[in-house]
This record gives sequence, structure tokens and C-alpha cells, in this order.
Amino acid sequence: MLAMTGDPQRIVVFVPNWVGDAVMFTPALRAIRARYSGADLALLARPAPAAVLRPNPWTEDIIVDRGSPLRLIRMLRRRRFDLAVLGPNSFRSALVARLGGAGRRLGYDRDGRGFLLTDRLIPPRNADGSFAVTPALDYYLELAASLGGDVSDRRMELAVADSDAASAEALLGDAGVEPGRPIVLLNPGGSFGPAKLYPAERFADVADALADARKAQIIINAAPSERPIADAVAAAMKHPPALNLARIENTLGLLKALVCRADLLITNDTGPRHFAAALGVPVVTVFGPTDPGWATINYARERIVRVDVPCGPCQRKQCPLRPGPERHQCMLKISPEMLLAAAEEL
Repeated sequence: MLAMTGDPQRIVVFVPNWVGDAVMFTPALRAIRARYSGADLALLARPAPAAVLRPNPWTEDIIVDRGSPLRLIRMLRRRRFDLAVLGPNSFRSALVARLGGAGRRLGYDRDGRGFLLTDRLIPPRNADGSFAVTPALDYYLELAASLGGDVSDRRMELAVADSDAASAEALLGDAGVEPGRPIVLLNPGGSFGPAKLYPAERFADVADALADARKAQIIINAAPSERPIADAVAAAMKHPPALNLARIENTLGLLKALVCRADLLITNDTGPRHFAAALGVPVVTVFGPTDPGWATINYARERIVRVDVPCGPCQRKQCPLRPGPERHQCMLKISPEMLLAAAEEL
């Protein structure tokens, strides 16, 4: 445990920048809140993680980082925080916390930022100096543990706003979604890069098979940048989807509400996977170039589908191999039947 001079009364927690990581950060956030139950607690987050964490049971005080470090620094100085807990590994987050006047600054000593921290954790490394594969859940929980928090509960947690739940119900009603028939949500996109994307036509094959065998009603999720992917899945389906969210103004709040209403999510390794786990919804996750060890969540209602290939997991955003029979085999060797088998287990 790190030595602290008295309990801090004003705490700012910097939330990780990736949506999925923000969800995996929630057990640490819960532990910090419990450890300092009487303190004023604020979250500082980029717009997308901020949207995902609204609402939450720990604080209503969310500072949105819209990209201006000077604005953040001035605001932090006005708030006079005693402690800053840094979820992101970036040099920028440590610099903002330091210049923002936080008396204590807790984070991992990496990316050349150790001199900006008052309380440093050493990230796990291999013998060759590379970072050891460590589940993000445990990596973030170590921040809370170093403050004396109880980190025995690794459960991720999200909440859905009443307004988003009402919007989801209205949307499903307008789309003619029938009660009593299962809802399957497909998430064929992913902001990491194209190497993570399972082929659109195979998502369509899985959707059609579930529609035939289970009378499933299919919803396709899409962020604004992922609309071409969602449209490609819809175009390849024999049975039109009940909803293609590429065609409406989608939000992260609405997506959480729709995940909550789904009977199953089928997704690439990306943020909505963690939404499902945090909301108790069954999920089939396709892993290709990324190592599941970094994102282990031990969720009983998840099935991970992946294949071993000689070149993987490469952690690359684009397949580094030249066009040919070996390219992107981490995804292409995964058949629709493998996803269907995982779905039937759930």
C-alpha cells in the first residue's frame, strides 16, 4: 500500500481512453469510491468513456476532456484536488495532473512519465523488458489496491439511463420487434483497426442461421464511422434485420440500452463486448489478432471464438502479411459454424 498523509478529500480519477477499457476500469472505480466514501470524487474522461459511464452509482461529477489540456489544467487548479488516480498510461495524463496541481498523482511508471508522479506503480514486465500480458481488469485494480481498497470484487458494472431505456423500447416497437422472439445484436465493427473485423458476409451467415433456427430478430450495431460495415452485413443477409443502427442517430447510451434488451450479443473484440458482460447479457466474442490475455474478464456467459495461427496474436491493426492464402487467417479460419456453436451453448 502506498503511504498517504491523511485521507484525500478531493479526488479526480482519470478514466482510460478506450471505451472497453473504461468498462474494465469500473471495478477499480468502485473500490476507490468505497475506500474514500466521504471524499468528493470526480471522473475525468474523454467524451465516449464519459457517455458510457453515465449514469453510475459512484459520482455525478464527470469532467469531459474535449482535447484542450490548458482548459483542463485551469479547471483542475480551481478544483484543488488532493489526489489524481491515472487510469490512462499516457504522458499527457500525468502532465495534466501535475500542472493541474493535484497534490498526489498515482499511476504506472511508464512512457517516461515517472518524474511527474508522486506514487508510482511498476508495470509487469517480461525478462526481456517487454510488457507482460496482464488482464486490464487486474492492471487497473492494482491502482485501487495500492490505495488500500478492497479489490476482491472484479465484477464490471454499467447502468442505463431511464431516457435511453425508453428510447430503446420505442425504437424496438417502431421496428416491429415481437415479444417472445429472441433479439440478437451483432457488432461487426471495431475502432482498433481492420485486422479485428470478422468478415461482414460471415456475420450475415450467422444472423440468417439464427433467424432460421431460432426465429431470432437481428439488430446490427454501428458507430457513425462503421456504417459501411453495418450496411455490408445487412446487404448480405437473406432475412432483413429488424434494425440497422447505421440508419439512425445512434449513441452509446442507446447502445447500452439495446444491449440490455438483447438475448445475445455477437461481436468482435471491442467495447460492446464489455457492455454485455457488465450488463449480464450473453456474448460471443471473435478474437483475431489480439491476445485475449490482455482482456480476460472471466465472464461465465461469454464464449470466446478464436483459432491459433503461426503469426498471431500479432496485436497489429492491419494484417502485416501480403495478400495471399496466409493473410488474415486468424479471422478467416473462424467459420460461421463455430460462432453458431458458441451461440447455441449460450
